[in-house]
Amino acid sequence: MKKEIIKNAIEFVLKREKEEGGFAGTPLLPPTIEDTYFAIKILNICNYPINIKKQKNFLLNQNILSLTLDPLAKFFKILNNLSLLNQLNKDCLKFCYKNLKYKIQKKQLSLKEIKDLTEIFTILKDKAILSFLKEKTLKELSKGYFRTIKDLYFLYKILQQDFPKDFFEFILEAQNSDGGFGFFKGTTSYMENTYYACYVLHCFNLYPKDLDKLKEFVLSCRNKDGGFGRNSQGISFLESTILCFMDSEKILIF
Repeated sequence: MKKEIIKNAIEFVLKREKEEGGFAGTPLLPPTIEDTYFAIKILNICNYPINIKKQKNFLLNQNILSLTLDPLAKFFKILNNLSLLNQLNKDCLKFCYKNLKYKIQKKQLSLKEIKDLTEIFTILKDKAILSFLKEKTLKELSKGYFRTIKDLYFLYKILQQDFPKDFFEFILEAQNSDGGFGFFKGTTSYMENTYYACYVLHCFNLYPKDLDKLKEFVLSCRNKDGGFGRNSQGISFLESTILCFMDSEKILIF
């Protein structure tokens, strides 16, 4: 079963690869940074070789100064994954770096933005900025802004092992009778919430209360095209397909 799922997922991804490089949300759409990130991540976890030359052509021709934070973070993560970071135009990288530092100093940042910035500056190895972002987040803990599983996933990405253990029960209680996780206890199960919950728990060697039901939920999201949807009624996307994996140790949930 596992081999079949991996084989079909690889086929689903490869149908979205473009001749000029990059991957698209559907075979008929142009490639995007986001879909390329999801596709490469899936192929890596499935141990399928990446055509680095083709992806290099797509990636190094991006205007990174026009990217918003979310695709920019994914862009840096792809380059880092493919060992292409040192081939980025140095002047462009310097200007991008300057823009990001200005954003940190002048803008009120959301938790998602801090998470994206943390991922970027982890790759760029700027410990001073990472420390600043972490301290900024810790100051917000007392304000009670963390109300959903997604919030807690972002929080873990920023704080890592300093993530407050008090939130574990909140995460565990968000698992529903169908095995998936809601945004919080009593809300509808979706693949993204299930991924966020399992990711954080896995990083602390913890497990959902009902692993068998979790497996059932994940498999119920699988479609005939080899991809996965947000739930059993959802159509397949690269983003929802990658969420059926736990990537901290490259271990399949199922």
